[in-house]
Amino acid sequence: MKALWPTLACLTASATAQVAVVNAEAIRPLLERATRSRVDVVGIGDSNQLQRSNGWDQGWHKALDERFGLYATGLVSWGEGQGLGAGQGYGYSSLSSAGGGFVYAGAPPDAAAFLDSATSLLAPHNYLHVPAGASVPGTAIAGGLFTPECPIGMSGALRLHFSYGRFEGTGVEAIQPLCRYEAFPFETIATGPSLSTRSGHAGFELAFAAVDVPPGSRDRPISLRAVGRGSAIVGPFIAYHLRAESVARTRGAAFSSLYAVGSKSSNDMARALRAAGDATLTHYFDSLRRLQGPEKGVLVRVNTGLNDRVESRPSVRLGLTPGNSAPAYRDNILAIVERVQGVWALNGWPAEELHFLLTPSHPVAEPDEAPLVAYRQACDQLASTLPRTASVRLDVLSSASEMLANRWYQANNTDRNHLVEAAYDALASRELTALIRPPCIADFNVDGGIDGADVASFFEAWQAGDFLADVNADGGVDGGDAGAFMTAWSAGDC
Repeated sequence: MKALWPTLACLTASATAQVAVVNAEAIRPLLERATRSRVDVVGIGDSNQLQRSNGWDQGWHKALDERFGLYATGLVSWGEGQGLGAGQGYGYSSLSSAGGGFVYAGAPPDAAAFLDSATSLLAPHNYLHVPAGASVPGTAIAGGLFTPECPIGMSGALRLHFSYGRFEGTGVEAIQPLCRYEAFPFETIATGPSLSTRSGHAGFELAFAAVDVPPGSRDRPISLRAVGRGSAIVGPFIAYHLRAESVARTRGAAFSSLYAVGSKSSNDMARALRAAGDATLTHYFDSLRRLQGPEKGVLVRVNTGLNDRVESRPSVRLGLTPGNSAPAYRDNILAIVERVQGVWALNGWPAEELHFLLTPSHPVAEPDEAPLVAYRQACDQLASTLPRTASVRLDVLSSASEMLANRWYQANNTDRNHLVEAAYDALASRELTALIRPPCIADFNVDGGIDGADVASFFEAWQAGDFLADVNADGGVDGGDAGAFMTAWSAGDC
C-alpha cells in the first residue's frame, strides 16, 4: 500500500488546460475513508468491464490494491452467468455450477426478489436454486474459489460470507457450509454451523452466514461450499452472493462488478437497474455495506459510451431522441444515478456514503469520434452539478496514438473498442491516481507546508515511477517532472 496520501485535484493535462478529472474533490471523502476504514467500489459497464476475465474489473482491483490494499474480495453470485461464470474477480471467482443439477430460474417470487434470475437484465448475477423435491449431491461444483494469489492476504484469518434463503414452514432440509482445498487431497480446512433452509414459520426470509477460516499457508486454491462431498443439497434451496474477507484488515477497499454485459449502452444499463427490484439492489448494496464497519462508503463507477454511438431507442428518463445523441446519453446516465440514489433513500442510508464516478469510453481515434467527445462533455457537465460525483477523461489520461504504440487495442490493434489486459491495468491506475493527485505540486505530501519532507515524498514516488510524480502531466515520469517539482518547491509556490 502506498504511504503517500494526497488531496484530490483536477489534473492539468496540457497547455489547453483540459483536465483529467472534473470535480475530483467530490470523491475525496470516500477515498480518504480507504486510508482509515473500508470502502467499496462498484463497476457498471459493457463488455470492457469483464473483457476476457480482466477488463476494468481486474484493472481496478489492481489499482485499489496498490494504493490502499484490498480488505475483501468483491461480491459474486453463486449462479454467476447461469452457472457458467463470467470472469469476475481477481484471484477469486464463482465456481461454475452448470450441469450439476442446479437451476437459475423458477424460484418462488419472494425468494427470487433478492437476486435476479436468469431472465433478468442485471447480468451476470444469478441465484443458485434447487427446487423443492429435488436434490444435488455434494460432489456437484458450486460456491466460491479463492486462489493463493488473491490479494486480500490469503494466509491470514479469513471469513467467507454468503447469503441464502429460508423457505416457509418446517423440514429437515439443511446445509453445512465448509471451506476446503480445491486440489488433491481436497481436505477440509474449516466447517461452519448446520443451517436450516426452512424458516420455521410462514413466509420466506433472507439469511446471512459465514465460515471462519484460521490462518495458514495457502499454497493451493480454497473454496466455499454449501455442503461436503458426502452430503447433498436438498431443495428447496437458494443462494445469492458470496465474498471473502480478511479479518485483520480494518481498512482498504474492495471492487465488485454489478453490471457487465457486452454490446450494451447506457440505455441498457439504466433499463437493467430499473428492472431490478428494490429488494435485489438493496440486498446487493447491503451485502457490501455490512462488512465496512461504522464508517461506510460506496463509489459507483459507470463506464459506457462505445455502444451509445449506435443506440436507437429514446432515452430512459425523458424519452429524448435521437437515442445516440449527447442529451439522450446524459439522460440515461442520470437514470442510472437516480436509481441507485433511490435505493439509498429507500433504506434510509446516509446520502454522504454514496459517490459516483463517470468514466466515458477510452479514446478510439485521434482526433476522437465526435459522439464520444460529446458524451465526455456531458459527463463533465453532470459532474459539475451532481453531488458527490466526478468524471474522468480517459482521453486525457491516454491517447489513441499512445494506445496504438503500446498495442493496447485488442486483435493486434484492429479492435479499438476493446483493450488488452495491460491497458486496463495502466489506465485504471492512472484514473485512480488522477483522483488523488496533489493540487499543489510543492506541497507534495499535503501537510499544509512546503519543506524538505515534500522533496523526500516526491522523489520516493518519482524513483518508483509512480504516476503521482507526473507533476507536469505529460503522461510519463521522467526528468521533466523532477525539474517541474523543484522549480515549484524552490519558489515555495504551487
